[in-house]
Amino acid sequence: MPRHRPVLLAAVLLLFALPARAQSPAATGEYPGLETGKMWTFDAPPMEYWAKRYDFRPTQAWLDHARLASLRFSTGCSASFVSPNGLVMTNHHCSRPCIESSTKTGEDLLGDGFYAPAKEGERPCQGLFMDQLQEITDVTDSVTAGIGAGTLPNVAADRRQAAIRRIETRCTQSVPNAACQVVSMYSGGQYKLYRFRRFSDVRLVFAVESQTGFFGGDPDNFTYPRYDLDLSIVRVYEDNKPANTEYFRWSPNGSKEGDLVFVTGNPGSTGRLNTMAQMQFLRDVQYPAQLDALARQIAVYQDLSRLSEDREKALRNTIFGLQNTQKAIGGYQSGLLDPRLMAQKREWERSFRARVTANAGYRQRFGGAWAGIETTRASLKAIDVRRRYHAFGAYGSRMLGMAAILVRWPVEMAKPDSSRLAGYREANKANLERVINSTTAVDPEQETRLLAAYFTAMKRELPATDPVLTAALAGRTPEVAAREMVAASTLKMAEGRKSLMEGGAAAIAASTDPFIKLARVIDPLERVIAKRVADLNNQEARFNEQVARALFAVFGNSVAPDATFSLRITDGEVKRYPLNGTYAPAYTTFFGLYDRHASFPGEEPWSLTKRWSERRDSLDLSVPFNAVSTADIIGGNSGSPVINREGQVVGLIFDGNMEMLPNRFLFTERVARSVWVDSRGIIEALRKVYGAKALADELEGKS
Repeated sequence: MPRHRPVLLAAVLLLFALPARAQSPAATGEYPGLETGKMWTFDAPPMEYWAKRYDFRPTQAWLDHARLASLRFSTGCSASFVSPNGLVMTNHHCSRPCIESSTKTGEDLLGDGFYAPAKEGERPCQGLFMDQLQEITDVTDSVTAGIGAGTLPNVAADRRQAAIRRIETRCTQSVPNAACQVVSMYSGGQYKLYRFRRFSDVRLVFAVESQTGFFGGDPDNFTYPRYDLDLSIVRVYEDNKPANTEYFRWSPNGSKEGDLVFVTGNPGSTGRLNTMAQMQFLRDVQYPAQLDALARQIAVYQDLSRLSEDREKALRNTIFGLQNTQKAIGGYQSGLLDPRLMAQKREWERSFRARVTANAGYRQRFGGAWAGIETTRASLKAIDVRRRYHAFGAYGSRMLGMAAILVRWPVEMAKPDSSRLAGYREANKANLERVINSTTAVDPEQETRLLAAYFTAMKRELPATDPVLTAALAGRTPEVAAREMVAASTLKMAEGRKSLMEGGAAAIAASTDPFIKLARVIDPLERVIAKRVADLNNQEARFNEQVARALFAVFGNSVAPDATFSLRITDGEVKRYPLNGTYAPAYTTFFGLYDRHASFPGEEPWSLTKRWSERRDSLDLSVPFNAVSTADIIGGNSGSPVINREGQVVGLIFDGNMEMLPNRFLFTERVARSVWVDSRGIIEALRKVYGAKALADELEGKS
């Protein structure tokens, strides 16, 4: 098979017009030109590409229907309307906050699951909402007006944000229930105003047990074959009645291998337009530090969860979230450590820059952007260790976080509102006061262990003379320092915190509380480093915008923008892939679920709940359970519907395989796959395991 030099998407259409021999990459499943991926926006769908590749050209009505049936969930996930009566489908892991807020005293809905056969039994999801995209408007000129070429980076950033706030405010006030967001596309090369219709009354209808929704646990996370029913169903209400809007109908036949499918959802973030300097910074600086911090935090929470059953239940979500992030970043890092991927990205950038350099106008306007980014990244690398430890994060220590608020409160409150740190402005004061006055007990053991882990990392990375390190340890070991600080502090109780806040600057200056003393050392150092980081980020934002504008100049908008947790539509095919010398199948079945359970008899996290064990014989074990396709997804797509050519539901995205994670930086589809729950498996489980006939009927349009 001949090797093809990577080119951008503009070359894709040309490939289909070439003789058959030149089309060989298509036969292998690789399409040169898609290095920047397939996360298309609804206002710029790749109609010619779809027509050439799949013989599919959707009507505007099809696209509008898909957009309006798709949702963005406030938990950081995606969702979709799946009935004319406000029924919404998403993942179990996306609905955990809803499930927890719906749980009554003595219940364990996360562990046991939930089903409301009648609407009267549906439970409110406290504080959650769904956003339905109504309109997209290009506001690039309005955002960038008044920002001349010579404007200082920090001034440009302030003017840009002020313009965005004005646009969003006008939009929000334009129609009832509107929520508006200006979305930066192509690293600031474009700005789009997204106007949403917000649904704030969300109620829980159905949730599987957590063991079923996360069968295989962390070991199986980001792998395939999989056997997860990662499903929850909620209902959206308006004026106390089920919302009536566009929705995806259920496919009567599901899908088959080779079928064209689409995923509509809200991918969180990608770095496919990153320069080599930015990717090398992630590889060598940011990701190693994040992975080290995550490993330490996970170890602390796992140790704590072993102390009691109550702790284990309370920490489930925390551990799940940390492990998920750890595995995701590890996968991203694996791509950056892959010399083949980095060589391909390097060639991509070389070819792009060569086309910019070849044009005198482009060279003058954009040619210096890459060198500028290299300079800012070198500066960020030089201060990264201090950025992480001359700070108040401390692996989420509540006590150091509250000490930071108390130390900064009198200083910031003495300033005019516009001059304060953002978190201390009038609009946010109430949030800080709630933190200080909270009656939620501080867990001394958790605080001690988190601080000990944090101080251990700090001691390893900072020089012995560093002022924050010497103030924290004071000659003690990290473990002793943490335990003594927590034991001696008055910040564990709301009364002690309230007294310090009311006492003002004098009380803070006189305090001998160990956390206040440490916060007084950190505060001026953190202010300096934060300003330096902000200045560098503002400088880089200007260079990023130049790279983006060069991209438009060379290729137009045929290149898909990076993910921004905004609604996208991506295409793919249901397709097996090579794995360990054989093939991973396009579909798994319920046979595989029970085999996986039997292969690890009695072992977590592959054990089945009682209802699944007892109702095995009622299931058709050959029904497809999970499936894969070449659709382009990333975090934020969890809960996205998988639909067919007719716009019917055939699945529910819940994960991607490990091979998909390097797609964060350079898209390929030979072995990268999105992983979803098959629509046929959902109905089979609802009817035969959960006895949820009414719900299954509503999904299938039989009620």
